[in-house]
Amino acid sequence: MRLCSLTFAACLWAGCVSEPQPHDSFRVAQLRNVTSWACQLQGLERPGALTRIERARTDLIVLDPVRSIRGAGVFPTRTVVSRIRSSPGAALERKICLAYLNIGQAEDYRTYWAAGWRAPTDTRRGEPSFLLRRDPDGWEGNFPIAYWDTRWERILFGSSNALLDQIISDGFDGVYLDWVLGYEDPLVAAAAAEAGIDPARAMAELIRDLRKYARARNPYFVIVAQNGALLPARVPDVYSWIDGVSQESLSFGGEANADWDDPGSGDRDAVEDREALLLALREFRRRKIPVFTLDYAQTPANVRAALLDSAMRGFVPFVSRTPLDRLPAHLFADEG
Repeated sequence: MRLCSLTFAACLWAGCVSEPQPHDSFRVAQLRNVTSWACQLQGLERPGALTRIERARTDLIVLDPVRSIRGAGVFPTRTVVSRIRSSPGAALERKICLAYLNIGQAEDYRTYWAAGWRAPTDTRRGEPSFLLRRDPDGWEGNFPIAYWDTRWERILFGSSNALLDQIISDGFDGVYLDWVLGYEDPLVAAAAAEAGIDPARAMAELIRDLRKYARARNPYFVIVAQNGALLPARVPDVYSWIDGVSQESLSFGGEANADWDDPGSGDRDAVEDREALLLALREFRRRKIPVFTLDYAQTPANVRAALLDSAMRGFVPFVSRTPLDRLPAHLFADEG
């Protein structure tokens, strides 16, 4: 999910970025006060995992909405979310709990993946036809899609079985959107051109529609876009459609499908076009929209460096390893 571009820098110099507009205070007040955050997308069913999250010195936690995983329907997501939201944060009285939601890729382990679906290959689309290709970064079971397809929208929201509807029902405070930069994927862009669609505009409008739907059901529901810092260069209205932005691998990256202790799970090269991203992220800060960073590092020196680099820029850092299947020790006062 580390697709980048220099478009934003060029757009700033061209003067096409609009002036900041007032953000609705009720939408971002909580996020603006977050001093630390964390993300755990796997291993939530392990004994002690929930207790550890409750103990963590963090104001915001991103979790996978587990009951949308095939075979995990009995997982007590609503109870887990309720307990986390009742546990103390680092600076906030109570933690904020966001649900991970991949809006640019289909995942073959989710309940919506039907028996008749066929994964795409390197030479052909899948079935349904909005399944375009294998994940370019090597994440197994993930497939970039034509996210403007109305069939995909129905999977995301609009019925009791839709992903967003389940997330709202389970009591999450908002969503953490992944693969927002899917519009930069060459095959996605080609499919959009074939359909006569601007892929960046289509992604922005999907976020807008998702937000509108969620807000009608929970006026305080928040939207955080991972790797979405460059989208406003193409669609400036995005600034008013999200409440926070997160950037992966600003200092250190990791490899897909690595285990926690594998050498590849952290300490790898940072994201490409780092300076362009920093410029884009500073614009979010100027507009008083919170900026979060997610780096992958193993060595204590690299963990400290990533945390310090992010914090010095006014961002809210989190450092983990690519499996994101547990919380790292530095979130706990008694573990160093």
